Amino acid sequence: MGSTQPQKAKPAPSTLSRAVSRVASWFDFGRNMHLIVASAFAANMVGTANFQYLPLYIRQLGGTIDDLAFFFTVQTAVLAVLVLVGGWLVDRFNRRLLFCLTPALAGLASLLHAVAPSWPWLIPGLCINMLSMSIGGPIFFSMTSDIAPKDRRAAFFGYQAMAFSICGIVGPLLGGFFFEHIGYRWFLVAGAALAFTASYLRYLIKDPREDPDWVPEGGRQTAAEGRGESTVAAARGVSAPREAVTAGGARAAGSRRPRGLVDDFWANLGVFTAWARRTPGIILFIILINIPSISGKLTESYFSVYMNEVALIPPAALGVLFALSGAMAIPANLFGGRLADRIGRRLAVSVAWVLSGLWVFTLTLVGGYRAFMVMFVFDGLVHGGLFPSIDAWSADLCPSRHRGTFVGMLRLVGVIMAVPAPAFGAWLWGAAGPAALLWTVAGISAVTGLLLYRFGPTGAPVADGTTSAPALMAEAEKTAG
Repeated sequence: MGSTQPQKAKPAPSTLSRAVSRVASWFDFGRNMHLIVASAFAANMVGTANFQYLPLYIRQLGGTIDDLAFFFTVQTAVLAVLVLVGGWLVDRFNRRLLFCLTPALAGLASLLHAVAPSWPWLIPGLCINMLSMSIGGPIFFSMTSDIAPKDRRAAFFGYQAMAFSICGIVGPLLGGFFFEHIGYRWFLVAGAALAFTASYLRYLIKDPREDPDWVPEGGRQTAAEGRGESTVAAARGVSAPREAVTAGGARAAGSRRPRGLVDDFWANLGVFTAWARRTPGIILFIILINIPSISGKLTESYFSVYMNEVALIPPAALGVLFALSGAMAIPANLFGGRLADRIGRRLAVSVAWVLSGLWVFTLTLVGGYRAFMVMFVFDGLVHGGLFPSIDAWSADLCPSRHRGTFVGMLRLVGVIMAVPAPAFGAWLWGAAGPAALLWTVAGISAVTGLLLYRFGPTGAPVADGTTSAPALMAEAEKTAG
């Protein structure tokens, strides 16, 4: 008999191995989420740079401050018309197909902007880009919400936000370089090629709703709830939304074939409105969370012009500042999302908005490039942690089947509130000076943070069944009568 040799014990993992494993675990989000992030980076390179350079591009094409006000007012008005339709499309049609379509539309808009001979010719591309945005926002929110486990939702949104933060590094640097040395038109052409690449990446994503075993958050609807919603829809002469089915998957008796997309749109909006009215705090949340859309539109319209013409920062140097902010936002996306999962979304969002207001106000008091560098580092840390918290908070409050419409409604309220902002900003710029415009932005941000902390809802969403069957039956009888 041969002697058995004792097996050597496996060496304990080194400190470096444990650290690498720890870091890798932070990016354990799954294939779908990795594809979403990669496509977001490719699709939003130009969009991120446009936030800084589109006002300067309009000025380069002969636009005045009043022309900027007109252009961004048109942008807001077009988005107001399209945004609710975009949310409905996400809830109603194939999400993966729409997800592939949005960057292709953005790429087409970039090409139209690249060949524009003067600033009014930017408006056709603007309209196409607004259609892309009206679908893109709800579909990003809806897909990420469904993929992410509820207890890690802010972390998933933080990872998604990393793509935009990386765009915030690369986009301004390349945009500023092209603006000064090659021509911003060629940057728009390169961005269009990236956007078309993003369409292919999104084709590879698997929508969790297409999995027959997928169960929406809150569970499947009961048969009674499905019958109730179908009865209401039948009384109105339209079909119930596609999720209004029995637990076994068959559409309830009494539903009819749809009359058309317009009827379906209004039926879907009616069901969403009924849910929002009976869910405590939802309507107030939609209003409060959109107050900063006013300050956001002021910033989008005039901030780059302020930095270039008042603070005297040239475009390429301004790109470095924005890139620095984007670099700081990347770790803030991850840490901010995880922090919001721990301390609560309301507290995280409220503190971030107050700090954002403080940042904008302080920006008007400093001078010199080094001081601006410090300020933009702070900006990246604050805003990098803010937006994942907002998205996670919104997802917590809304059941899966309404998330596209919910984001559409959020953005609709936001763009309506922002419609007068460009014209108001132009008046404020001329009447009180550029600094007063930034002070207004600071005040809006800080007040929003305080209001959200005091009045923002914290409760869980209503179960996915929307309205109760008795209420739906009563409404059906009333409508039929």
